[in-house]
Amino acid sequence: MLLLIPLCALVAAAYAAVGLGGGTGYLALMTLFGMDTETMPSTALLLNVVVTGAALLRFGLAGRLRPRLLLPFLVPAIPAAFAGGLIVAPRRLFLAVLATGLVAAAAAMLRSAASPDDPSPPTPTLLWAVAIPSGVFIGLASGFLGIGGGVFLGPLVLLLGWAAPREVAAMSSATVFTLSVAGLAAHGLRGAIDVQIAGPLAIAVLVGGLAGAHLAETRLSPTALKRLFAVIILIAATRAAFSALT
Repeated sequence: MLLLIPLCALVAAAYAAVGLGGGTGYLALMTLFGMDTETMPSTALLLNVVVTGAALLRFGLAGRLRPRLLLPFLVPAIPAAFAGGLIVAPRRLFLAVLATGLVAAAAAMLRSAASPDDPSPPTPTLLWAVAIPSGVFIGLASGFLGIGGGVFLGPLVLLLGWAAPREVAAMSSATVFTLSVAGLAAHGLRGAIDVQIAGPLAIAVLVGGLAGAHLAETRLSPTALKRLFAVIILIAATRAAFSALT
């Protein structure tokens, strides 16, 4: 715990800068330290709630949140996240699915980083046509893997060119917060939450998350945010893939 606490704080700062809770990073660290995979998703979700709650307040106060673009994704994603939290899978399958999803997200983010930052909002019909199936997938992945879903929503919205990076960071924070709560509720029903481990980590990630959100709003450029997003996701994917094979 003496090593895990400061490392989780650093992960929280980096992830909060792009609107994420750090779930994938916490999962990588917990895997590295040999934690039980039964409690890993619930712990990651709880830390997500803490970090993104603070980041969402910071981005919300800056006027970055766009509810009309976010809600069509959240409506189908919330019940799907609860359903995903009820799924129990073997350790290697859990890590393999996590790695596959993260590699795809990182590739999309690197591609969007090379494109100009000129968002064009979609029509309502197109938005709902994309958001409903995407929201179901994001929700299931969130609850099952113990991540907040923003790691998939952010690259998707940026790739489609529907919002600017700071707006996407705010959307990601809201998505991660909402879906983490839904997924955490399901894990709570299964009794898979270890408060003794999650408590000290929650304090550490709160401090790191506040620092990261402030950095994103005041210091980082849109291109830097995209690249940071991609690097974070790729590191987590590599770690998960390595763990799945060992």
